[in-house]
Amino acid sequence: MHILYPLFVHPVPVFEHARYGGGRRACASGRSPSPSTSRRCHEGGPMQFRILGPLEVVDDGRHIDVSGQRQRTVLAMLLLESGRVVSNDRLVEAIWERKPPATSRTQVQIGICALRRILPAGPHPGPIVTRSPGYLLRMTEGQLDLHAFEERVAAGGRAAAAHQPQQAVKELRAALGLWQGHALTDISSKPVRANAVQLDERRLAVQEQCLELELRLGNHHRAVSELGALVAAHPLRERLRVLLMTALHRAGRQAEALDAYRQARAALVERLGIEPGAELQRLHRMILAGEEEWGAPPRVQPFIKVTAPAAAPGGPGSGPAVAALPVVPAIPAHKIPRLLPADIADFTGRARAIQRILATPTRTDAPRTVVPVTVITGRGGSGKTTLAVHVAHRLAPDYPDGQLFAKLSGAPGRPTSAAGVLRRFLRALGVSDEAVPSSVEERAEMYRDLLAERRVLVVLDGAASECQVAPLLPGSSGSRVLITSWRRFTGLPADTRIELSRFRRESSVEMLMKIIGRRRVAAEPLAVEELCRACDDLPLVLRAAAARLAARPHRAVADAVAQAEAVDGCADAARRPDELRHVEQTVRTCMTPAYAALSPEAQRALRRLAQLEIPDFAPWVGAPLLECEPHRAQDLLDELTESYLLDAVVDQASRAVRYRFPAFVRAFALERLAAEESPEEQRAALWRVLDTLAYLTGEAQRRSGHGDPPVPDEPIRCHAMPRSLIDRLLADPFAWYQQERPQVEAAGRQAAEIGLWTISCRLASSSTVLARK
Repeated sequence: MHILYPLFVHPVPVFEHARYGGGRRACASGRSPSPSTSRRCHEGGPMQFRILGPLEVVDDGRHIDVSGQRQRTVLAMLLLESGRVVSNDRLVEAIWERKPPATSRTQVQIGICALRRILPAGPHPGPIVTRSPGYLLRMTEGQLDLHAFEERVAAGGRAAAAHQPQQAVKELRAALGLWQGHALTDISSKPVRANAVQLDERRLAVQEQCLELELRLGNHHRAVSELGALVAAHPLRERLRVLLMTALHRAGRQAEALDAYRQARAALVERLGIEPGAELQRLHRMILAGEEEWGAPPRVQPFIKVTAPAAAPGGPGSGPAVAALPVVPAIPAHKIPRLLPADIADFTGRARAIQRILATPTRTDAPRTVVPVTVITGRGGSGKTTLAVHVAHRLAPDYPDGQLFAKLSGAPGRPTSAAGVLRRFLRALGVSDEAVPSSVEERAEMYRDLLAERRVLVVLDGAASECQVAPLLPGSSGSRVLITSWRRFTGLPADTRIELSRFRRESSVEMLMKIIGRRRVAAEPLAVEELCRACDDLPLVLRAAAARLAARPHRAVADAVAQAEAVDGCADAARRPDELRHVEQTVRTCMTPAYAALSPEAQRALRRLAQLEIPDFAPWVGAPLLECEPHRAQDLLDELTESYLLDAVVDQASRAVRYRFPAFVRAFALERLAAEESPEEQRAALWRVLDTLAYLTGEAQRRSGHGDPPVPDEPIRCHAMPRSLIDRLLADPFAWYQQERPQVEAAGRQAAEIGLWTISCRLASSSTVLARK
């Protein structure tokens, strides 16, 4: 159901519900409602519908008897959704819940016909209208007591915002006087009861705020009796306990205030196993210390959202009697977390990505049942986190109930657990340590429950897997999630997927201008281009190099890049200028989580592939490299590609897939190779690949009709390659050679450099023969 909440009151969790006060309507309460409300409450005028208590219909002073539980249930559903269509399916569910009879739709139609006879059209009509896929109850202004209640509450909010607490109390008291007990108390339907509970919760929240205003006005004695009744009905509601203790203390009843704390602690410990919250404990300490005044409360979400300009000091509604009162410690309806890291002032580029993320539909655009999820993926250094944080700050005003942020990458090989993140999120949302459940399932349930009626932005940075993320997703569509990962999260449903690559060159130059200054960039345009190329236009690498240059304003950009090559693992680290050596640690930091998340076999594949000094390679290379079946090698290459540690490139002519290392990844993989594998293991893996390539090149020569290659002194063998795969690769030997020619030539040079002379000679001789065609 869509229960409309006024903007200045946040819904709060439901603990218990019991009848409290307000047993008569506003027009009979002795208070003075506004003229508009009086017209609605008194007899005569438009037909009146009352749901703030038992369901009642009054027409021209006559109570209309709506007999039959089914008819009353249907009418209650239509009133709760007044002005909106209620589908047949929802009406059937409200009446029969999970076991409707075969004639349920017919019986609903019969009930609608009966209601139409009971609610006749007249000068002030409120007819039930058939509208696909169900019905709606069309009403004029002022026919439903819930609307009058909300108008009064809104008026109270405006008065409070204008520093007119007396008028605010008057409006809120009038709103509460419209209640005649629990909402729809005589309707037993579970769907109706669920919405009635929300209405009761709204009433209780308004009661709390009204009594807080009474305390601000100094009406402590009057508030004590009301608060005592409310606390008895809702013993676990800590905000009521704080207000009661405050009222008792200011009324000079310190002993009773301390006893109220003792009772509160006993109830919380006995029923929930938790200690009182920080605000209740702080108030207890103040009373024990005999403090007469409370200082300014900690900064929390105000209990009333300002909708009108505040009165100037000394202006209307800011009399000294109110201004001199101590401030009541405010207990927010919920704690509002603000966990986003700081945005960067010189954010650059990514305009199209930002536009796509901001255009993702939210709950305010159309009815939704799932939480909007945006997944931002890309290789290390592409700026995923920076983009997510920047966009999150732009989205933050749309999510007034807070922003949560968690870094999920953790230590290398040990990504942050969902249980740990949930504990942090729950604490940020106001849950005490003692109240956080022990199991991840219970924590996830509490987390989803807390976010059910809130609009919260959740940013999950560096996610390792779908399983890690799943418990951290809110359960309702009011919130939104931004996820960054070095993996392509194809298994997670998402509204928007953003895949970041390197910067466009103009964005790279713009970033350098912002960091080292326009003059230096304009003075050395060629050196700037070389620096961008050497950094592969990766935002993180560019930023690290530019920061180094900014710290050395006396250095020319040309000095830093005069001998630089693209740092892709082929350049000798000792020859790199200091600016590029400085960024290696940055690159290593952003690649380590992706590497640590790989399976051990995929890690081994990445390390060993880095030994190959070839421009790119075909999928078959993985089989001899790892001594495994070709299909298993393909799976490992796919795993590396999904983690952005290999690039998959489709040959436009043959449509064959080939792989190559992105910039910086090969250097990182060579570091891991030296640290994790012995020289013997490294040489054996490299030999198997080069030996297999030499075999395939010789076999291509033989199958091309140019004769057999010379018999070598040492045998040339094919490793882990089934005959069927060889036949498929060499179905057209000349085409295969043309595709592999750069790799064959580079492999021949590498084999010669490491002393594999037989392999080098075979590659050279067969290549010479095949190149003649």
